[in-house]
Amino acid sequence: MRASTVRAVRKKVLIYAIVVVGLIWTLFPVYWMVKTSFTPDALMYDAKPSLIPTEVTTKHYKDLFSQTEFMTNLKNSLIVSLLATLISLFISIFASYSLTRLKFRGRKFITKSIIICYLMPAAVLFIPMYVLVSKLGFADNKYGLLIIYPTFIVPYCCYMLLSYFKAIPGSLEEAALIDGCTRLQTLWKIIFPIAAPGIAVVATFAFTMSWNEFLYALVVTTSPSQLTAMVGIAGFKFSDSFIWGLLMSSSVIASIPALILYLGAQTFVIGGLADGGAKY
Repeated sequence: MRASTVRAVRKKVLIYAIVVVGLIWTLFPVYWMVKTSFTPDALMYDAKPSLIPTEVTTKHYKDLFSQTEFMTNLKNSLIVSLLATLISLFISIFASYSLTRLKFRGRKFITKSIIICYLMPAAVLFIPMYVLVSKLGFADNKYGLLIIYPTFIVPYCCYMLLSYFKAIPGSLEEAALIDGCTRLQTLWKIIFPIAAPGIAVVATFAFTMSWNEFLYALVVTTSPSQLTAMVGIAGFKFSDSFIWGLLMSSSVIASIPALILYLGAQTFVIGGLADGGAKY
């Protein structure tokens, strides 16, 4: 066997080994979370826990559904995350299109301000945000989060969409305008289909940001019926005691919507890469 062939084989084996190690490193916490959610309480605190479960129980899931309000918290998270994503995308698409295609005074300043707003830490803003929400009458109301979440989702979406819109050739819009399309028609029929994969990616991350958000949800909502899923999961920790069965089972359930969204967005991105290039 030639030396070059041996080097190629070794390189391929090394790459596969790195990929396998990376997969194990990434997926092992997920496996342990799922395993723990099915582990009986009697085996939860074994000094030497086994990698493969010796006993399986669904008691933690039954208790989660019947004795807690976690499903209400999950529903609250779905409502808030979906609405916050839609509102933020609506604002961001028009804002990003305006910043990339229209020429007006202060455009560069606004663009830089968006980046600065995105980098602003939540720990600095949660007190004034709570005061604002309280003044508007949305204290202890999950819909009050719809006032707060766009303040950090919109800057992120705008920052990401700016690069997508800049990459679209202006000649396509010029051709549409010559054919009699208005700016809105051009945005809807030309820009939106071409940028659809990018918008899908941005929407996925926007949903994830609102879904995983904890600090604002903890401050704004206090009633069990108004809590989001992340705050509900944190509620299974009392002082230095952890209810591991409920913690792990609720974490498994809470990860399903985000997982479904990621899988759906991946299919959309792959299938929509070549869409939108035709002239309408």
